[in-house]
Parts: sequence; structure tokens; C-alpha cells
Amino acid sequence: MKQTDLLWKVALLATGFLSACRSESLTPSAPTSRPGMRNIPELPSMPVSIVDAPISYALEPALVALEQAVPTRFGDLEKRVQIPSNKRQAVAFAAKRTPFAVKFDGQKLTLTTTVSYTGRGWYKPVIGPTLSASCGTDDAPPRLNVVLSTDIGLNPAWVLESHSRVASLRAASSDVRDACLVTFLKIDVTDQVIRAVRPLLASKLPALDRKIAAFDVRKRVEKWYGMLQRPIRVRDSLWLELSPEQLRLGEFSLQDSALVATIRLYAHPRLVAGPQPIDPKSPLPPLSPALKEVGDSARIRIEGLLPYDVASSTLSRELIGRKFRRFGRSVRLDSIAVSPLDDGRVVLAVRVSGDIDGTAYLVGTPQLDQATRALIVPDLDFDVSTSNALVQGLAWLRKGDMVAQLRKQARFPLDTILEETRTKVEGALNRDLTSGVELSGTVRTGKLLDVLVHPRWLVVRAEAAGTLALAVDRPIKVKKKIGAAR
Repeated sequence: MKQTDLLWKVALLATGFLSACRSESLTPSAPTSRPGMRNIPELPSMPVSIVDAPISYALEPALVALEQAVPTRFGDLEKRVQIPSNKRQAVAFAAKRTPFAVKFDGQKLTLTTTVSYTGRGWYKPVIGPTLSASCGTDDAPPRLNVVLSTDIGLNPAWVLESHSRVASLRAASSDVRDACLVTFLKIDVTDQVIRAVRPLLASKLPALDRKIAAFDVRKRVEKWYGMLQRPIRVRDSLWLELSPEQLRLGEFSLQDSALVATIRLYAHPRLVAGPQPIDPKSPLPPLSPALKEVGDSARIRIEGLLPYDVASSTLSRELIGRKFRRFGRSVRLDSIAVSPLDDGRVVLAVRVSGDIDGTAYLVGTPQLDQATRALIVPDLDFDVSTSNALVQGLAWLRKGDMVAQLRKQARFPLDTILEETRTKVEGALNRDLTSGVELSGTVRTGKLLDVLVHPRWLVVRAEAAGTLALAVDRPIKVKKKIGAAR
């Protein structure tokens, strides 16, 4: 072999060796959004949320007024009352009653009292002196059970309606002790006592109805309905709108001496990002008839925000410094930056050094892994510009496992970031709207819905369930004890 041929071959080998050792430059253009690909999915409507708001009405003043209006003692044993059907007969009685006991069932207020009495009868025969006899003076007095019934309701105009009547007035039992019958004179004093007591009680009931109906329910409800329409600040640029709609009557109950009407409010709570929304100031709707849905169930969508710098840091902790080798060549990952595109994809700008020096761009569409409750990018791959640049001496990078490792590590657990929003929303729900009006609620994160690529964050939307309640009045302090029925 000639010396010149040998030198030529050595030169070629040296050139190849130097070429293999030289770092190749990677300088693709950054990815751009695909035109017309912006797509924000429309989510299905959420089930309506139900809020039970108890409206307390202090029955005590009306009951005290009735207690004072109906005498506890009435009648006079010395005052004879002639029996219309027999002018020779006359009766007299003296009675006393127990305090009214109160109970409530559905929409009916019931007041009961027991009247015990003594009676006396007279008979003037045609010839001879007037004869008389008595009952209840020497032994246990006979008794009457009295039941007053008041039907209470709210009409569509939010006016409290009340109708009271004497529902029952009869002997407490069929025993002899509860009958006042002067046998030998054939005079039934019990019937006469009932005839005297019934109109006395009936005459006092219209005043009770007027006092109950005077309570201005509409004014009270209008106040808190307007407050519930105001947006509630969750954090900077994030607001909670309760969006109250229909109002229905739930149920009535009695708590101590307070009549509590549960107003069932139907709402569509939602989170609104951006500046503070304008108050809608809708008028109070008419009260609809009662339904049997269970109250206080709430449904809302919450959003977890994953800033791009946090996503970048998460990937960097796992991958920075890692080397990828192929065909005797290698690169080292120096930095990773995550950024958004307007078409719903994200970009990973991966800075590498070693046998290739430069920035590789990978793109992919974020998705939700429901099983692990994580955000993933399963289609992450080199974008077109980077793929076109990976030719000839750079092609080996496409055949390595760097893309697979980036896909594997591009996984972001979501419960932590959703918990942050859940906590803030729950905190916003538990507050005093005004003096005597307290909003309370709990929120539990549920099903993941979707992920949006926002210019500032990756936004993860999820369903949340919980409870909402409205306490519209401070607890009523009973100043004077009213008897409680058993």
C-alpha cells in the first residue's frame, strides 16, 4: 500500500472520529397553536342544590296573650243560671283551668288545657221548698279536656295564615268522677259547664289568629334572599355565586315556644373567575307548594389550579440531571419548562446538553386519570419542528427512551390542589351574612370532570358535594315557660 493511500484512510478515520465526538446543535423553532383548534368542553348541568332555611317565629307573645285573655278561674257557685228547657231547674258552677300546653304536628298548632269544676243544681217543686245538690265539693272535682286547634300556613305571597277553633271540649273520661250529674234532680251540670266554657274560649281565638298573622315573613325572607344573591369572595379573582332560584315551603316545627317554618331554597352554586360579578338583585319569587325532597344537599363545581411554574418544578425535581443514552451517545437534561398553547395542548421545553446541545420541544394534550386522580399527558411527543430537526446525526435521540420517561413523569396528583380550593370554598360558605343570618356548609370533592389549558394555569374541574344551611335568626330565649304537651 502506498504511503499516500494510508495517510488518506487515516485522515478519513480521524474525520469520522472527530465528527462523532463533536456536540450536535439542536435549534428547532418553538411550537405554535394549531389554528381553529381551541376547544373548551361544555360540561353537563349540575343537579340543583337545596338549602333549608328555618324562619323562626316567636309564638310566646301570642301564647302569653291567650293565656292572659282566658281566665284561669270562672263561674260562681252562688250565681244561678236557669235551664231554658225547664224553668224549675237552675245550675251554678265554679271552674279553674290548667295553663295551656303546646304541641305542633305538621301545620297544626294544638293547645290543651284541663278544666276542673264543682257544680250545684237547684229544683223548685210546685209545692215545697227548693231542693239542691252539688258535685265535686267533697271529693275530686270532675274534669273537662279542652283542645284548641290552629291551622298555620304560608300563602304564595309570603303571608302567614292562621285559623283557630275549639276542636274538642268534653269530659276527661267516662268515669263517674268526671261527670257532674245530680241524679235525683235529673240535672246534668257537665253539659251546662261545656255550654258556658265553649263561647268563652271561642271569643278569644280571633285575637290569637291576628297576632300570628301579624308576623312579617316576607320582609324577613326578602332580606336574606337578597344577601344570598351577592357573590362571595373565595380568593383573589375567584368568586362563589349561590344563584338562588325557586323557594318552596318545607315543613313547620315547634322548638321551645318558637314556630319554625323551613323554607326550602333551590340554587345552582358556581365558581366564577375574574372580577367581582355584579349582583343580579332578583326580586323574591312567590312561595311554591311544599315538596318532600331532603334538604341541605349541595352540588358545586370546584377548580384546582396547577401553575405552570409548579408543573415545571415538579418535573425538574424528577428529571434534571438524568442522562439518556443510545448507540454510545448520550444527552443530559438541564432544564424543563411547561407552558400553554391556545389549542388545548401544553409544551415541554427540554434543554439538553452532551452529544446534542439545544432545546427539544414536546407537545401533548393533558388528560385525567380517574383511577389515580392525576393529570397526565399520554400523547406527549416531539413537536413537528423538533422531529424535523432530529435527522442524520440527531436521529438517535428519537429512538431513545427520553420521550417515554417524560410521559411517565408528566403525572401530577390532583387531590392536593383540589383540596386547596375545597378548603377555601368551604371557608367562604361558613360566614355571617349579617346580624342573625348565618350561612354554613360543608364541601366534599368528588368526581374529576375535565382539565383546561389556561394561559396562567392548568385548570382541573371536579364535582363537589356537601351540605348548605341557613340559620335565619338567633336562638329565641324563652322568658316565660309555656307548658309543653306530652
